[in-house]
Amino acid sequence: MATKGSEYKKRQEGNATVFEVTPAQAPKFWYLVIFGAVVGLGGLLAMPGGLAFVAMGGFAFWYGWTRDLRPKATRQAATFKVTPDTIEAGGVTHRKDDIHRLLLKNSITDKELPMEIYTTNTNQQAGMAFRAQMSMVANTLNVEMGGKSTAIAGGMDETTAYGLLTDVSRIMGFK
Repeated sequence: MATKGSEYKKRQEGNATVFEVTPAQAPKFWYLVIFGAVVGLGGLLAMPGGLAFVAMGGFAFWYGWTRDLRPKATRQAATFKVTPDTIEAGGVTHRKDDIHRLLLKNSITDKELPMEIYTTNTNQQAGMAFRAQMSMVANTLNVEMGGKSTAIAGGMDETTAYGLLTDVSRIMGFK
């Protein structure tokens, strides 16, 4: 079952272009979902003494089904306005003359490019695979100014993130 991808819509409002970004749904941590189901089922079969296993399995299942590693601000829909001279996001106006650059970052790795790490532990591999899946829908569009990077939209897959960067850069006249 594939996760729903991210998308953005834009519309004109006077001389401003308004962007509405919908983040992608988080992938499920299937390793933990399956582990929780197996432990919970084992606890049901061992009833009445297996109640603790049912509880542990239920928690693992729930956690694997609902866990989203992305920072809260980057998993919520975002709306911002762009004019040739400003970006207005989250009640803050960023002036073109103050912006050093627009860039795409990953909110899981906090890097511009993903890191590669290796392990031989199966459990760690499952966790790393989940983190890698999650990082595929954790891209943010950031504004850098005054030595600080601020995310203006997040939770995007690569295609949406690059499209948004291109559209905002065109409006502002960035190359």
